[in-house]
Amino acid sequence: MDAVERQVTLPADLEGAWDLLTRPDELAGWLGAEVDLEPRPGAAGAVTDHDGTRRRLVVDEVVEGHRLTWQWAIEGDDGLVGPASQVEITLTPAEDGTRVTVVERALEPAARAELQASAGAAWSHRLLHLESLLLIAAAV
Repeated sequence: MDAVERQVTLPADLEGAWDLLTRPDELAGWLGAEVDLEPRPGAAGAVTDHDGTRRRLVVDEVVEGHRLTWQWAIEGDDGLVGPASQVEITLTPAEDGTRVTVVERALEPAARAELQASAGAAWSHRLLHLESLLLIAAAV
């Protein structure tokens, strides 16, 4: 398998889910400890995970309210040190809200095993944080 896929259904409409996924002040609540991501094709950004791992990214595609894709790679002291992968986040209406599907694909065949080993748990964790943010916002 050359991709990691995770899904969560958020109890929100498409607009609310998209807002939560892309609003700058919410991104650090689910995507990483520090996030610089502007949902605009060609925009460069970065994500720093809670363990200090830093990834540089470039946004590929934005379909407002439905899909966001970017490429990213781990950054070290001497530039990019990890293989690049592409992340695609797709929102679709569901009976009980909005289904958020994340697919991360290794862009280099040799990196597929590394992606499988690390990305699955990371995306499960991120989507759990995303769901928690929405539930907290609904409770306030």
